[in-house]
Amino acid sequence: MFGAIMLVECWRFWSRGWIERHYIEPDFFFKYYGFEWIEPWSGSGMYWHFAALALLSLLITLGVLYRLSTVLFFLAFSYVFLLDQARYLNHFYLVILIACLLMVVPATGWRRATVPAWSVWLFRLQFEVMYIFAGIVKINADWLRLEPLGMWLARRDDWPLVGELLTQDWVVALAAYGSIAIHIVGAPLLLWRRTRGPVMVLYFAFHLMNHFLFNIGIFPWVAMAGTLLFLEPDWPRRAARSIKQISLRAIGRTVTAHG
Repeated sequence: MFGAIMLVECWRFWSRGWIERHYIEPDFFFKYYGFEWIEPWSGSGMYWHFAALALLSLLITLGVLYRLSTVLFFLAFSYVFLLDQARYLNHFYLVILIACLLMVVPATGWRRATVPAWSVWLFRLQFEVMYIFAGIVKINADWLRLEPLGMWLARRDDWPLVGELLTQDWVVALAAYGSIAIHIVGAPLLLWRRTRGPVMVLYFAFHLMNHFLFNIGIFPWVAMAGTLLFLEPDWPRRAARSIKQISLRAIGRTVTAHG
């Protein structure tokens, strides 16, 4: 899922002209301390760089040359990230952290039946830190006064049915304080099997709402993919078996009805 999301992100940069706008046209870049020596490729080099990132994302998705692909992706994406401090995004920093973890976990091989527990818990810990920090950082004077969330939601007042509600103070307050609670309280509850399901539903609703309300790129999809790691590790196989059983029963009923 990570590889597929990053493949789409590379396509977005290419199709929307962001490569030229952000990394070819500018004459000045705000450098990170200690990384002033990093410069964009000359000529069409940045296009080739993003093409390479897309290829590496595809290889990670397919599990082909996995170890080499993750290392090269980590280096190539970190290079883009360090080009300009003005282009900083939290979720790009998260992408680098995830890519770093992917380099060390044994996620290779289609026939592997199990993986060490530490490799799963490593990602769970990373997303716990992300969620809890996202809640703590919102405990500040501006957010508690419902800004800038109130301003952001007011821009969606033309939405059908719910547009007017998004301008109401109680709705903004519910969203502002609810986002703190779902991160600080909800994140630890993902670790408890009894509360994991309902909390995960809340998280998915939260991320989907963010996707449709705000222009925050790939973060909701990376977060939802990572949150799935809190489920039991064999959930994809169990889901596949359930889908197969449902399909077979549906086929059986159809055959009986026409028999």
